[in-house]
Amino acid sequence: MRADAPTALGQRLAEGGAARVEPVHAARPAPGRRAGGVVEVATLAVTSLGTLVAIVDTIRGWLTEERNAPSGNGPDGSGGVTSITVIMGDDKMEIIQPSTAAEERLVEAFVRRHSAS
Repeated sequence: MRADAPTALGQRLAEGGAARVEPVHAARPAPGRRAGGVVEVATLAVTSLGTLVAIVDTIRGWLTEERNAPSGNGPDGSGGVTSITVIMGDDKMEIIQPSTAAEERLVEAFVRRHSAS
């Protein structure tokens, strides 16, 4: 993952209507221990005045651009970021780019569960 990827996504979410986007800092490893290098994690807390659909669409667009970025960090020479997990309360979903029809249905179900009726 590019070091600036979380900032870039945060900016895109803010441009897309998020009222507030803040990094969430996870605990650092104990002294003498290394953080796992296999999976890089960045967490953003997003407060939105818009709809969940707008946030999901913004994330999808950013993932597509990130995947197509020729940074060379990904396993296939792409930008490296291929998925983002969205958590609301105890419910979560993973947005994957490119996604399958089944994954799209899971995202749509998540949005329906958390959208105002």
